[in-house]
Amino acid sequence: MPLDLLTRLDPLRRVRCPFCFERFAAYEMHFRCNDHYCKHDSAKMVDDPILSKAIHGRSIQGGATMRTSWWVDPDRDPRRGLRRWFDWLLLPGSATCPNCKTATDYHLCPCCHEHLPEAAITLNPGHIAIFGPQSVGKSTYVTVLIHELDHRVGPERRFVLDPISDEVRDRYEREYQAPIYGGGGFGVGEELNGEVERRGQSATPGIQDNRAILKPLVYRLTRRKGKGRADSLISFFDNAGEDWEMNIELLRQEAAYLREARGLLFLVDPLRIRPVALDRRIKLTEKESRVPSADYLSDARKLAGFFKRTPVKTPLAICLNKLDRWGRLLEPGTLLHDLATSVPGQFPIDAGTDQTIHEEVQSALRRWGAVGFLEYLDRYFPNHRFFACSSLGDAAPDRDDAAQPLPTPLLVERAVLWLMEKQGMIPAA
Repeated sequence: MPLDLLTRLDPLRRVRCPFCFERFAAYEMHFRCNDHYCKHDSAKMVDDPILSKAIHGRSIQGGATMRTSWWVDPDRDPRRGLRRWFDWLLLPGSATCPNCKTATDYHLCPCCHEHLPEAAITLNPGHIAIFGPQSVGKSTYVTVLIHELDHRVGPERRFVLDPISDEVRDRYEREYQAPIYGGGGFGVGEELNGEVERRGQSATPGIQDNRAILKPLVYRLTRRKGKGRADSLISFFDNAGEDWEMNIELLRQEAAYLREARGLLFLVDPLRIRPVALDRRIKLTEKESRVPSADYLSDARKLAGFFKRTPVKTPLAICLNKLDRWGRLLEPGTLLHDLATSVPGQFPIDAGTDQTIHEEVQSALRRWGAVGFLEYLDRYFPNHRFFACSSLGDAAPDRDDAAQPLPTPLLVERAVLWLMEKQGMIPAA
């Protein structure tokens, strides 16, 4: 879709890529040929070292450069003559592919060569980095969170969440939605063995094995504002627990999204806290019993290492997952105990509820011996809040290899709504 004239008249506008979060002037964007036949003709492809570096990292060698359809930096295209020296006054509307002679307005980020739709150029992107150690359920959380924001929470809060591109939509459906909600392999009214079933997600590969983990899910958020509407972008970044626990230096080097985040979500699994895991009322799965005890104080110190200055001003939400499992350990009459043992939706949730949960989570962590963790957060991350949720709810498995029903999530959206309010993307409820 071509850029409108008002956008083209502002070539010095600072654009932040919602994929790599590098900043650049609008006139520095590149073009790529998007003709169907041309971009699938291997004989016409050219080397793309920028995309190669984004996909393979700094280890890419000269002989392993990826090849893609024709692309160009308009400022370095001699065919444009004197016009290229005036791009800082007016953005070029298109570039002409020398192979197929087709004009293209397919814009690329000059730093990672991801496609930049008009929304990515004109809107200021916010983003939320979701991180934590292994086996806390980050990928499952992201899957259920986006599903809830799209189908239930968005309509309730009067906003719409749309993938920024078909590629983002396809990736979410293939890598996230299919394992949790089913891949759509059955027709309407058909079920597997009489039930809708799913399989749990496999562990997320680390950066060394799959650099696609550095690529976020980017959505356009549209809400009503007065008689008009307000639009913004939001990127959801996930990280592999393996990198967080064993490759933290590589993560600091490659994952700029953590230190550039406008909202941080630290996902915690209380079942990895020894006093919780040893409670006789808790029944661990085989996989959970093999995972070592967590050191969340060490995790907080790792997080602080991503930032040059402390205290860190970025809002930090700490969300204790699997509430349906550990909430029963708390005293009857506490809100978390009642939420964990009730039917989802039975209790109204508002800002006052969030404050009560924040205080009850702090009390529980103190009882479980995490006083140092709490004190460290107060000192280095003063803008933080505790939350509790369950990504799967009653669908949580008893065995790791068992087929499981569809999720019945509990409070998965509360932490993200708080972070979105902090970024000014949605008004406070």
